[in-house]
Amino acid sequence: MASKTISVTEKVYILLKKMRLPSESFGDTIERLCLNFTAENLIQWFDHSKGWEDMNKSEYNEYYNSIQKFQKNFKVEYGD
Repeated sequence: MASKTISVTEKVYILLKKMRLPSESFGDTIERLCLNFTAENLIQWFDHSKGWEDMNKSEYNEYYNSIQKFQKNFKVEYGD
């Protein structure tokens, strides 16, 4: 199989290293992330997941606040 060399910033390298599974190469990690975490896949996941349609405001706020906290901590650790 042909290969290509790419350059990434130190920040991206650290992120990929953290996402890499023990048995994966960096190329395997990039492929897994690109195949599994597309906007289309996430939309399909939400469409097929049960429980979202009857979530009350309190439950929504709990999830929303958790996501916001994660994003804030991620930005502090890794920057924008």
